[in-house]
Amino acid sequence: MIKNYLKIAFRSILKNPGYSGINIFGLTLGITCFLFIFLVVQYELSYDRFHKDADLIYRVDNALQLSSGEYKYPNGPSGIGPSLVTEVPEVTAFTRLTGNGQQRIFEVNNELYQTENAFYADSTFFEFFDFKLTFGDRREVLDEPLMAVLTEKAALRFFGKKNAVGEILTLKGNQDARYLVSGIMADVPANSHMNFELLLSLETLRNPNNPSNLNSWNGGGAFTYVKLNSPKSAELVYQKMLELKAKYVEESNSIRVNPSLIAMTDIHLKSNLRNEMQPNGSMEVVYVFSAIAIFILLIAAINYMNLATARSAKRAKEVGVRKVLGAYKKQLIAQFMGESVVLVVISALLSIAVIGATINLMADFTGKALIIDMLFQPRIIGVLLIVVVLIGFGSGIYPALFLSSFKPVVVLKGKLTPGMNSSGILRKGLVIFQFAISIMLMIGTYTVYNQLTYMKNKSLGFQKKNMLVISNTRNAVTPQLNAFKNELMKNPSIEAVTSSMSKPGGLRPIIFIKSETVIDDEGSLNLAGISTDFDYMSTFGIEILKGRDFDRSIPSDSTQNILLNEQAARELNILENPLGQIIQINQGQNWVNKKVIGLVADVNFEPLQRKTESTMYGPLFGSNLYIYVKVNPDRVVESVESARATWEQFAPQQPFQYSFLEDDLNQLYQSEEQLSQVVIFFAILTVIIACLGLFGLASFATEQRIKEIGVRKVLGASVAQVLLLLSKDFMILIIVAFLIAAPAAYFLSDWWLQNFAFKVDLGAFTFILAGLGALVIALGTISYKTFNAARSNPVKALRID
Repeated sequence: MIKNYLKIAFRSILKNPGYSGINIFGLTLGITCFLFIFLVVQYELSYDRFHKDADLIYRVDNALQLSSGEYKYPNGPSGIGPSLVTEVPEVTAFTRLTGNGQQRIFEVNNELYQTENAFYADSTFFEFFDFKLTFGDRREVLDEPLMAVLTEKAALRFFGKKNAVGEILTLKGNQDARYLVSGIMADVPANSHMNFELLLSLETLRNPNNPSNLNSWNGGGAFTYVKLNSPKSAELVYQKMLELKAKYVEESNSIRVNPSLIAMTDIHLKSNLRNEMQPNGSMEVVYVFSAIAIFILLIAAINYMNLATARSAKRAKEVGVRKVLGAYKKQLIAQFMGESVVLVVISALLSIAVIGATINLMADFTGKALIIDMLFQPRIIGVLLIVVVLIGFGSGIYPALFLSSFKPVVVLKGKLTPGMNSSGILRKGLVIFQFAISIMLMIGTYTVYNQLTYMKNKSLGFQKKNMLVISNTRNAVTPQLNAFKNELMKNPSIEAVTSSMSKPGGLRPIIFIKSETVIDDEGSLNLAGISTDFDYMSTFGIEILKGRDFDRSIPSDSTQNILLNEQAARELNILENPLGQIIQINQGQNWVNKKVIGLVADVNFEPLQRKTESTMYGPLFGSNLYIYVKVNPDRVVESVESARATWEQFAPQQPFQYSFLEDDLNQLYQSEEQLSQVVIFFAILTVIIACLGLFGLASFATEQRIKEIGVRKVLGASVAQVLLLLSKDFMILIIVAFLIAAPAAYFLSDWWLQNFAFKVDLGAFTFILAGLGALVIALGTISYKTFNAARSNPVKALRID
């Protein structure tokens, strides 16, 4: 019996290649998109789950409670971990990493290598985590000072071989330190929130005269991870951690220490703090992708339902004959359901082939480490089987019930009116649903694209184009900074040079201040501090609104004077009269007076997801880690080579590292750019799938009305009138879909835009454009069939039986 059903199913598919082709292509496209997105979502959800105790591991975050709000960081005082293990029974182990983001120079066989991906790690690191150690004993590789563990990639880079155990790695500095390579680990998996290529033993930093220096609650920037006896203990541990804070942290420092816990498996998608080891993902993006995947699958299934019920007349006589010959209703249902499942199975197999052929391209496109082996994971196979069953039976059940319900007497007398009554209403409802989803995606796509374009092109208040950034690693040229700048300026292709401790878009020190103009009982007033040299404002083109810029000829400009931005002056209540105001800044244990000599415009050094910070500028610290070279846009290559030659003259012991500021700033929006590309791509595919169904319905509708068209043309109807007749029903459906989609799209777009302090407005133009676009696409889809029908010879149409 089953064999017979399959034979009939394949015959039906081969007998109607056009109809079957549309269905198979639409289903293949839908399942392929669904599986691709499912792979991406699974990859995002898999972060850090390769550790066997992943569900028990938590990271200790820290927040600064400041006047401008809460600044939350993934690292905090180094003493939290040891105290928790000692005094909280629910915490069974801890480990720490510290020293991220620092530029380090290593020497191997007289060759210099720079990296920012080196950390100091506790001796327990490899016992705590399940990173694969290929060479070395995980209990001993970091238990002594001056020991190092390299990833295989780093070992190849530094030593040209994977097994570099026993080799010496020299860390360059004021006093060079020679590290013994004690272990080699496999490269950090791509689905880890950590990102490092080199681990140095934390014991190296222990002070022999003060062995407890690594266990302080009042300083340090350690990434601390703790292992709990149960996930249910997290809240209890948090409460006890607050008790430990009260015990170990002085009241005057309490605003700087506010620890909290986050599950390690939540870090990638639910933590986006300052100073993360690498950019994290977003749970909102996972939700968006998941919704798109489900919508695409639904639209593909709806296409099948629509076309199957629309073609009911083509199968009506077949059903009538089968019933006269004794077929039961359940047998007919089984037959039609079998045809549906066969179509879906064929489509699923084609989808697997398409994914296998294009997965590397999709990995590059999405920026995710997707590999072909992921397709054969039990979860993926299970989901694919569920998809086949749901689409095969779910989308086939209504057509099967509808077709099997025909009465043979009515059918064989030719009195059945196809596509009418409940099936016609259902088809219209499904078309409305399809295009409502498509319009929502079109509006969402335009919103994402518009926001990304806005962020990239918004005036930030400073010069970012043609700005070369040189990393002044370990202050290589700081002692000769003025001479270095003067040498650079000898090249006419270089227009200006300045330096700073921080980089736009990067971290800046938080400076605590006091001022008589502000009453703050908690003493938590703070500003972001940008340590600059004298040419900073002019080089970056930052507007000075009041007062003056720094002047080399005035000695106090090197030690005492500062500039404030508008936001800082506003917070200090001195916006109207800032010049000459005295504020105190905290430098270590001392408070130092600073005098305001100028007010500058607010600029957006922070990513536009965040608001403009209150900022002070001046020679605040002795080290400037970045040198900025404004170059002639027509002589960029010459400028870079000149800067390289000058660097090698002044700092031959360190490699020349540079980038362009505009590229660095665009990297801040990499996740949004990837989201934009992916949403645009899948939105286009969604519209294509919806149009496939619409094309099939238009083909069927014109076929069913061919005699009506012939009669109207004989009676004098023009081609335009016939086109309007055939198109108006579809136009009405698209308009209804737009009225449903617009409010939902507004709500969802506004929800996503809440992630940005600076964002575009959701104007009516976006919605009108999407509605008109959907209407034009729909009319374009059906125009081929309707135009041919409108131009057809009415005599031939009236001869059709």
